[in-house]
Amino acid sequence: MLTYLDLYKRVRRHLEKTVNPAVQQLIADYEYGEGEDLDFIVSLAFEEDTQLPKTLCEQLVALQEDYVKTGDYPLPLSERTRKYLRKYENQ
Repeated sequence: MLTYLDLYKRVRRHLEKTVNPAVQQLIADYEYGEGEDLDFIVSLAFEEDTQLPKTLCEQLVALQEDYVKTGDYPLPLSERTRKYLRKYENQ
């Protein structure tokens, strides 16, 4: 199973290739001030109508479910982000 940071890096690399430079700068600025926030960059992807690869969606959902099953601190994905991921996971 991939870790939170592994998935963050994969989503980040995908967005670097697919979103416009303004969004890339927004991510860089956010990271500088707040650190790595997976929910933030996933939400940017769907706000920009950038579809994440199905594999990434599946991995993000699996990590969220694993956190819930083990009783660990839940992966901080918003309900809106989880709906987005499930939508694209099922396509």
